Amino acid sequence: MSCIIIGASHGGVQAAINLRTQGYTDPITLISADKVLPYQRPPLSKAFLQNILPEQRLWLRPETFYTQKDIDLRLGTRVVKIDRQKQLVVLDNQEQLSYSKLILATGASIRKLTIPGSDLEGVHYLRDHQDTLGLRDQLPEANNAIVIGGGYIGLEAAASLTKLGKNVTLLINSERPLQHLTSPVVSEYLSALQKANGVNIEVLAGATAIIGEHNKVVAVQAANGKRYPADIVVAGIGVNPEQSLAEDAGLAVENGIKVNQYMQTSDADIFAIGDCVSFYHPMYQKQMRIESVQNATDQAKTAALAICGTLTPYSATPWFWSDQYDAKLQIAGISAGYDEVVVREESEKSLAVFYFSGDNLIAVDAINQPKSFMITRKYLHSLPKVNKIKLADCSQDLNSIFTE
Repeated sequence: MSCIIIGASHGGVQAAINLRTQGYTDPITLISADKVLPYQRPPLSKAFLQNILPEQRLWLRPETFYTQKDIDLRLGTRVVKIDRQKQLVVLDNQEQLSYSKLILATGASIRKLTIPGSDLEGVHYLRDHQDTLGLRDQLPEANNAIVIGGGYIGLEAAASLTKLGKNVTLLINSERPLQHLTSPVVSEYLSALQKANGVNIEVLAGATAIIGEHNKVVAVQAANGKRYPADIVVAGIGVNPEQSLAEDAGLAVENGIKVNQYMQTSDADIFAIGDCVSFYHPMYQKQMRIESVQNATDQAKTAALAICGTLTPYSATPWFWSDQYDAKLQIAGISAGYDEVVVREESEKSLAVFYFSGDNLIAVDAINQPKSFMITRKYLHSLPKVNKIKLADCSQDLNSIFTE
């Protein structure tokens, strides 16, 4: 037997680790398109962009780890085809590798701007190690930075660039940041935080064109009719699941590679994990795709267990985080479909927003309130019914509210 893992980000590396932890002794090949050691992605828009995180601390594991665990790490390598009948993968150098089990940890690919001027020098994205290095190289000569997109990457990039002394304008095509991801309460808090630190936020002002001179960015034209000077542009407009290999191999896809509760695809010998996966979540009773480090590593454990003969259905509570200035936002659960929020505000800089669907608590956004995050995450799996009045009262003990 041999196991090939395509993709060496958080999920792929964790899958290899868990296979060895579970006693898997057959060959493991871990294939990465990146030319550097597998690395953490969250710091790319934060500490690594700000150049306060040394590169060696970006690595998920040191190089010696893979040798010690007998993991054949192939860097700078792409898989171009999966042959399910012969159970082999074809690499971009035409080499063929056979597998008995295959794990797809292909992640997601960045959505790129399609507006005029999007190919100009000075337009950047923040998806991989090289993206951040490329942006960092141009920062010393840049003063005006335009960030396009009001999601987490856009907000984090705006915060990092502001800390680096740049004049930052954030262009958002919706009415508020994180409009499709969180409540107005959280959006307003983060907007105020960004503005207090000097970021100019323009809503309903999606970029319509990037203006250049001598093939370099000089300005961005927005839907509000205004033109903003720019030395650099950072676009954070989302990602798409990387499912092309699976599609070409005839595997079932639906906004991601479809898997069952054990992370098996429509081919029982092929598993998929992480950002590229579409799965049914028993907690929310619906099909979903989650872009999160923790989701990828949890699904890696489920897949490794299944390959080693232990079938344990995936049911982990989703959780996420984002750091901006002095605000640590921690999220447990999925708030989509909420119809009521309850706010627990301990101070101007500490609040938790609890999301309800009817009487059931389905998620929490906690800003500088780690206790609310941890306790809610502990109990959230059952979508509990809790006393909303007590929940908003900071004098009430949270543990007691969840256990009464």
